Order: sequence, then C-alpha cells, then structure tokens
Amino acid sequence: MNHDLNITKPYIGLTEHNYQQLDYSDGELVIINRLIYTPRMHSTQSEKAFIGFCRQGAMSFEMDGEEYTLNEDEVFIGYPNAIYSHYEMSSQLDCHLICISKSLLLELLYPNQGIWNKTLYLKHHHIIHLTPDNKIILDHLHALLMHNLRKDKPIFQKEIIHNIIQSVIYELCQTLVVSSQEENSKETNQKKILFDRFISLLSNNDIKKHPLSYYADILCVSSRYLTMVCREVSGKTAYDWIREYVQNDVRYYLLHTNLTIKEIAIKLGFCNLSFFGKYVRENFGKSPSDFRREIQEKNNGAED
Repeated sequence: MNHDLNITKPYIGLTEHNYQQLDYSDGELVIINRLIYTPRMHSTQSEKAFIGFCRQGAMSFEMDGEEYTLNEDEVFIGYPNAIYSHYEMSSQLDCHLICISKSLLLELLYPNQGIWNKTLYLKHHHIIHLTPDNKIILDHLHALLMHNLRKDKPIFQKEIIHNIIQSVIYELCQTLVVSSQEENSKETNQKKILFDRFISLLSNNDIKKHPLSYYADILCVSSRYLTMVCREVSGKTAYDWIREYVQNDVRYYLLHTNLTIKEIAIKLGFCNLSFFGKYVRENFGKSPSDFRREIQEKNNGAED
C-alpha cells in the first residue's frame, strides 16, 4: 500500500451503499459528488462499474488484489463485480464517484461498446491521467451535472443526467482510444492483437448470435485457442463475450425501438419467434413482451 498519502485514514471505499451521501440514484446510476470518510472499513463488491474522478488529494485501494493509487487529476475505472479492499485516503481528498450498471453502461455506449471493452480489457487502463483539455471538458460536464441535480426534480431529469454521463464516458473513451493507439505502435503482442480483432468483429457484426467456431474460422484460429486468448487477456471466454453482446442487442432493441418482437428476432438472427422467446426467458427471466412492458412501466413510474 502507498504510504506517501498525506494523513492517511481508513476508508470504506468504492460502493454506493456504505455510509455515503448519494447525490443521485435511479437504480442503474448512482452519483456521489464527494466521497466521505468513515471509520469503518471492510472489503466491498458491487455489480456496478465505477468511475472515480480525483480532483484533489489521493486515495489508495486494492481491486481484485491489485494495488492502485488515484492521485489528483486522475480517473479510475473499475470493472463490475470487482472486489475492493485496503483503503487509504488523504485528508484533503476531493473525489467524485459514478456507479453505473453494466446494462446502462452498454446502453449509453451502444453501438460503440467495443471501444470501451477493447481499451479497458486489452490495455487494462484502470487509471487515466487527465490532460488539460480533459479537465476543462469534464469540469464543464460536472458543473452541468450538478446544476441539474440541484433542480427540484425536472420532468426529464433522468434523461438529462444519463445524457451528461454519456458525454463523460465518451470523453474518457476518446482518451482511452488515443492512448491505445500510441501503445499499439510499440506493441506486437499477438494475443492482444487477436483479442482486438475478435472484439472488433463481434462489435461490427449485425448478427452476433453465431457459434464460436464462426468467429474462430474468420480469425483463422481454433475455437479452443480463441477461448484461451480471450480468457488470458480479458478474464472472460470468447463465449462469454458473444453472449454479452447478444444480450445487449436484445435488450437494446426491446427497450429502445418500436420494432415488433418478430422483427427484432429476425434482425438479430434468431431462426424463429419461438426460439427468440425461449432465449429471452432463459436470459432475462420473462417473455420478450413482458420484459419490454415491465421496463417501460418502470420507466414511466420513475418519471411520475
């Protein structure tokens, strides 16, 4: 653990439930404008991804057993379901935290989620040092965000907040892509190149529900080797990635388009409506129409 932090204190850490004052919460997105000190300390885990912006001071912690120190003008990006522990913070820490569900993150990035996945998993970029231009843009977005949070529940607050967060994420994506391009010019690791090609192929394929062998054949490798490379580079198998992208497409078209269930099934490459219905029930726990209706009713209730 980094012991150079100024007046370090134990800190409960990166979670929206552990004695933090929430500035915004809608189930899929939690915003904490300033992390606060608490004398209790224990390991935490959340299904959400974390984006932490350090404006002043520093904090140290471990994510899945690996040590990180977040300093002034840096951003930390944490995977969903990671375990955080061993927190220390400086007394002057000023850090904003965004906790975002995996489904919302992919929705806001759709159809460019491949950029996020390739740069994060391929390069393991968990800490980004902000450039002066990054700081200016993110400071403006933060001011806009806080202005909307202070309003007395405007009609479209959720939509406005989500769109501001989407801009924040794309600003970070832009920085990740530039950094990745610079590193690619120096790197020839064949496994990382193969993973990059696989994610690009998967992202750009309109119909993603293909057997693993389909992608392996295009990439001229065996299914077993592709699975091994994906697990080694990203911690997830090739099948896990295919399943995740298919589920994201299904969720997106059911919740954000006016296409009929049959039209969605055809568009996403399912052989018939019955097979599509079975897939949705197995992966989302309900029929396509029930899933669509339940989320729409939930969103309408939140707006009321």
